[in-house]
Amino acid sequence: MNNINPYFNELDEIHVEIEALFNGSADEGALQRIMARFAPQFTLVMTSGIALDHAGVREIFSKLHGARPGSQITIRDKEIVAEYPSAAVVKYREYQRDGAGNANVRRSTAVMDLDAHGKVTWRHLQETFCSE
Repeated sequence: MNNINPYFNELDEIHVEIEALFNGSADEGALQRIMARFAPQFTLVMTSGIALDHAGVREIFSKLHGARPGSQITIRDKEIVAEYPSAAVVKYREYQRDGAGNANVRRSTAVMDLDAHGKVTWRHLQETFCSE
């Protein structure tokens, strides 16, 4: 593998897209591009403990389009927990802030697949609120 970790690259890229979706600066195709990054069997366990499937995530993201003006997302502390030839478990810390001054920090763990062409797809994500 070269110096660019495909899983970390994906973390950065998707969060740029999600930030734009939340703050309203995303173009018309943003939701479709974001959802294409998730496997059809994708599951998300939200900070509340509610589990969503692919359709549930699409519904939430469509409601959040432009709902958080000034939204900023920063990803830190990226770490590979386990790596296999075609997948990895990755953990990271996500900092969210919006224009109204609302902020939160999440510890997240993701299961990601890697295809033969180097495309990363999200299979599962677990998010937990935490302090800095």
